[in-house]
Parts: sequence; structure tokens; C-alpha cells
Amino acid sequence: MSDPQDIAAALQRGKWIIVPWERLGPDNDLPHWQAALQELCVDSDIDPLFIDIRRRSLTVVVNAALPVPETEQIHTSIAAVEHSRFVGHSTR
Repeated sequence: MSDPQDIAAALQRGKWIIVPWERLGPDNDLPHWQAALQELCVDSDIDPLFIDIRRRSLTVVVNAALPVPETEQIHTSIAAVEHSRFVGHSTR
């Protein structure tokens, strides 16, 4: 999932998302993608928190108004994304 509208909806439902940068769209423009998501979230009264993991080319997005996932949950999800990259399949 990398579509800003889908992510804003997920954040509104209390979900958090890990987005591989290669799924940011045709230009893989992280600042543009984050700005688009930020704008959608403002319209929905969501305060997104972006955690960029540059060594892994990933961004974790959480709703800052809600509790942040446990560190182990984040590490497990990152491992799943890395595995899907290795085997060439999407995690969703």
C-alpha cells in the first residue's frame, strides 16, 4: 500500500503502515509523496508521523495521536517487507 488516500484511510482506522520507497509511484519522490499524504491527513484531522529508515529505503507512517507500535512489531514488519523484496512478492 502506497497510495496516499489508502494510507490516510488506514491511519484513520488506527493502522500504521510501512511503505517501501520503490512503491511511492513512478518518480519515487519521497518528499512529494509525504507532502501529498500530509495534505490528505490534514483534511481528515490526522497527524501523521513519518519515520524514514534510509538504510532500508522504507518509511513507517503512524497516526501521532495514537500509541506508536512496539519496537518488536516494527522490526517484524520490516523483516516481512525485506523478505518480500528478496522473494519478489508484495506483502499486501
